[in-house]
Amino acid sequence: MVYSTLLKTCVLAASVWLTACASSPQAIQLSPKFSAPTARMGNNSPVHVRVSDQRQNKVLGSRGGTYRETSVVTIANDLSLAVEKPLAKHMATMGYDTDSLRADTADLHVIFESLVYNHPKEDGVGYDMDMLAVVNVVASRGNERYEGRYRVKRKQKFFNAPSESHNAELVNGLVVEVLNSMFEDPKLVGFLRKN
Repeated sequence: MVYSTLLKTCVLAASVWLTACASSPQAIQLSPKFSAPTARMGNNSPVHVRVSDQRQNKVLGSRGGTYRETSVVTIANDLSLAVEKPLAKHMATMGYDTDSLRADTADLHVIFESLVYNHPKEDGVGYDMDMLAVVNVVASRGNERYEGRYRVKRKQKFFNAPSESHNAELVNGLVVEVLNSMFEDPKLVGFLRKN
């Protein structure tokens, strides 16, 4: 009886330990939410918005743990579709005409080159996550063209591993941050506003 109870306790302790060492895969729902713009910079300029996902690696990264190769973080939905509509809506609130059929409409093609959300292999105090987002932008109108590349990189430390909802919040925030950085480029803004 004592042996049986001891065995059950050992099995329970081992399973708890293994659970703590292993992290299950997560598929994050991408749904970026933009804050209201501080100014209407668009001046009613016509812009058609397109988003492409050209990441070579569709896995964002690993949540770490003993089995880091299987505890991966991915995007559950289509990145292009998840970003394109909210971005166009955000630009409309910024004063751009994103529904225009005019001949002089600028084409804004936002290309996701990289999106990383990864727990590094190195052990340390706390729980680090490396975050990186890179987008290439090609804006064209007739024979005119402007290209820009925008990058956001940061490391965030947590006391415990973030939950799935917290991970989703951080990844969506990273997407919004890199897209907002486009509008801090005066040359891109000037190109889009050219009438």
